[in-house]
Amino acid sequence: MTRLTLFYFTNWLILLVYIFNNALFLNLEKSLSNPFEMEPFFFFMTLNTPFFLILIIKGATKGFAKIFRSNEFNFRYLTVFLILFTFIFTVIDAKVLSIYRDHFNLKLYGLLFEAGVMQDMGVHLSDLILLTFQLLITILWIIFSLKVSIWFYSKYLALIPNFITNNFYQIFKILVILSLIEKVFFSYFYYTEREDTLTNWNSIPSYTVLRMSKVWKPILNAPSKAEKAAAKITWDFESDFLDSQNKLSERIKEITADKNDVNIVFLVFESLRYDMNVPEIMPNLNYYKSKDKWISSKQHFSNSNCTGNGIFGTLSGQTPFYWYPSYKKELQPSPLSIFDKLGYEIDVYTTTALGYSDMDKHIFTNAIDNVYKFTGYGGGLGHPMVKRSDLFKWDQIMVDEFLEKFTNKTSNAPNLSYLWFYSTHYNYYFPEEFGKFKPYIDRHYQIYEKGLREESDLVFNRYKNSAYFVDSQIRKIVDRIETNGQMENTIIVILGDHGEEFNEFGRFAHSYSLKNVQTSTPFIMYMPEVNNINYNITSHADIMPTIMDYIDISIPYQEIVSGKSLLDYNPNLDYAIIQECEITERPKKFLIADKDWKMEFSLSGGKIESGLLETINDETVFPDTASLFKSIKQTLLKKAEKNLGHYSIQN
Repeated sequence: MTRLTLFYFTNWLILLVYIFNNALFLNLEKSLSNPFEMEPFFFFMTLNTPFFLILIIKGATKGFAKIFRSNEFNFRYLTVFLILFTFIFTVIDAKVLSIYRDHFNLKLYGLLFEAGVMQDMGVHLSDLILLTFQLLITILWIIFSLKVSIWFYSKYLALIPNFITNNFYQIFKILVILSLIEKVFFSYFYYTEREDTLTNWNSIPSYTVLRMSKVWKPILNAPSKAEKAAAKITWDFESDFLDSQNKLSERIKEITADKNDVNIVFLVFESLRYDMNVPEIMPNLNYYKSKDKWISSKQHFSNSNCTGNGIFGTLSGQTPFYWYPSYKKELQPSPLSIFDKLGYEIDVYTTTALGYSDMDKHIFTNAIDNVYKFTGYGGGLGHPMVKRSDLFKWDQIMVDEFLEKFTNKTSNAPNLSYLWFYSTHYNYYFPEEFGKFKPYIDRHYQIYEKGLREESDLVFNRYKNSAYFVDSQIRKIVDRIETNGQMENTIIVILGDHGEEFNEFGRFAHSYSLKNVQTSTPFIMYMPEVNNINYNITSHADIMPTIMDYIDISIPYQEIVSGKSLLDYNPNLDYAIIQECEITERPKKFLIADKDWKMEFSLSGGKIESGLLETINDETVFPDTASLFKSIKQTLLKKAEKNLGHYSIQN
């Protein structure tokens, strides 16, 4: 034993209590009241987590001491810092797990500290003061426990039984071996019982994972030589895309359109997911879906599960593979360049920030003629009583301004108007007369609240009320355009930028899952003289190709965009591709969905690899034979590969 032993032990005990308490709460399977209700391996994982963290801290301290030819005690303040960091990280990780059901990492750091996100999550000054106070108490506790450990060692070491002092290092070695055994078992279960293992992993704050992929993958799932060869890719598809865009910039100068007087109106709603389009919640939208000249599909997907990547698909007509090179090179979406060349007046009306994810640099670019921002009204996201916050008025004022300009325009130039509604974004806003779904949460709440999971239904009702409200704004716009005699030369597109989850799969909000609730949105499109389409699956990337096909531009739309036209049915293109949310990095994880199946796949290390397979309704797949499982995956992967090479094929 050393002067730091009691210090390690007391802080291990604090971590143990905190991690167990949160693991009980975060467990998805059922509400657990005590650790003994846990499954044995889940219990073992939770028990080992604080010990393994202390083990890492002790190892790091001893390692630094050896480098400087000193002893562990002389580096005790390094230990203090590492334990303080561990406490802070564990608290943050527990809150992140409650929202995203994944551990805090660099990607989530970029997401959470993106401009405006903390405000959106309801973080107050009082929260920051409380966190500062908690940090101060933690620092005082750690210093106090260090002093007590040193004092106890010098004064009362003799009180510890000889059995413990004589066998301390042997006991410690046994605990280290057991800790490593748990990690090895986790790595094995990660490849053999992945779903249950991930559920356990994402229920334990600060769990340190050991995958050992180079050990288990060749043993348990070794690919054949043919599969290895087929999986190889290069990043040349990005270069081919950029080359095609450079060539296109010259061709656009001569572009024409057969229908050059068609107005285009986008009605885009923050976080509006697909299952809101039912008569009880959005009666007007649901009514339009059944009318002539309004088209829709069986299932519609955003390009991503977050705003920037999703909006990119809507206005660029590109599938997710081409977001990253467009973002890095700050390319203006080609369709906007085309409409600008065709003489369109392009207007953006928004009640949300355009600077999020640098959208003002690679989406809302110089082609935009006018930007009308409505972001200075209401009580704000931090209002102490959300039910009194009148942020919905932003949308009402925006709609009135748009209708005034659109229906009374004097210019003969066609118009492309993009309206971006905020009311359906967290905290979900609506006038009290639209509070149809009750009870709903009517207090200020934060998305990372520990007890919010028990109030999921109340939060969901609040969200449905906001959808019910914006449905009335859709009706107001459509009625006004119709009574003004403009329907026969206007295209109207209605959709969400992405979906929103309410704990259906253990998460809140969006940005961190490829389940339908986060990736699928309503999609209704009015096109004069078009009554139906044959596609089952559509995506944001298909909207601009459809519009360009409808107005019959002089360059084939396939040479401009990688999405499909919904007016030109091709059964081989009846699918959608979705990317995981990224703010600044190249996405590695994608999803491809056809009318029956959804499959995750990844692009990394020069390879394209298939992953989790589910039904289109997010149901786990248990195929009868391995060959069936492989056949489905290969079919989907070939479709993804073809889209990946879209511009290579064009060249």
